[in-house]
Amino acid sequence: MGAPVPPKGYHPIASWMSALELGDDLCVERAIGKDSSYDLAFTQQCPRKLVVDWPLEKDLCVRAHRLLELHVGRALPVKLTLRKNVPSGGGLGGGSSDAAYTLIAINELFSLQLDQATLLTLALQLGSDVPYFIGVAMGQSSALVTGLGELLEPLPMKSVLTMVLVFPDFGTPTGAVYGAFDKALADPAKQAEANRIRKLAELNPLPHDAPFNDLAEPACNVTPALKSLRAQLQTLSPYQVHITGSGSTMFILTPDIVAAQSLSLRLGEMTRLEKLATLVTRNLPGR
Repeated sequence: MGAPVPPKGYHPIASWMSALELGDDLCVERAIGKDSSYDLAFTQQCPRKLVVDWPLEKDLCVRAHRLLELHVGRALPVKLTLRKNVPSGGGLGGGSSDAAYTLIAINELFSLQLDQATLLTLALQLGSDVPYFIGVAMGQSSALVTGLGELLEPLPMKSVLTMVLVFPDFGTPTGAVYGAFDKALADPAKQAEANRIRKLAELNPLPHDAPFNDLAEPACNVTPALKSLRAQLQTLSPYQVHITGSGSTMFILTPDIVAAQSLSLRLGEMTRLEKLATLVTRNLPGR
């Protein structure tokens, strides 16, 4: 990640993003009548037991819908049902993917005929990683995301990655993590390292300790519980424990599904933390 750019302080990024088998369930239908309705809830299958505790107007699906209405200048009445399997606030992009697919669904439902470039422009207004999920919907499941999130470069995985996701029962404050990154920045002109990621993508198989994250250390400094838990997990895992985005979810790459399942069970048994959830998953194949 690069140093913040004045005047707004946005950070240029270089992120290798890959979609996972884990995802939310979204259904968007045309409403009967002129009013829209939104039904949002977490499923029993969600690794962490959560409830939707944020205001409706702040939900990314709702914001995506209203942004489209504003863009086309008319009401687009929908019945939107979202069942969340991805924990919120964990750095996995669950809300961002929901927003992207809401844009695409309503575009198709009302035959708005907005092209991909327009959808990407709208997506960027909702969040820096929302454009990436527009690409996922178009079949580009693995990409190098640069700029402020608006530049997508296909970066196919050389092989399918199997991993264990670890979900703590706490989140990390994104704003504070970025603030800690800025405070610790030694080079005020630091650039995002896109070429380093391109070289990483050439590795096959991808070594378990190869991924890197500029926000991992700031996240641990802001949330000592994350630092402590990560260290504890590392003593139990033969593979590197990584942090996703600004946290708090962690991931561990394993050689295969058997190793992932074994490690997932081991972490649960050895830590004896009732509120620690793990999940074995893989990245989606694609171009």
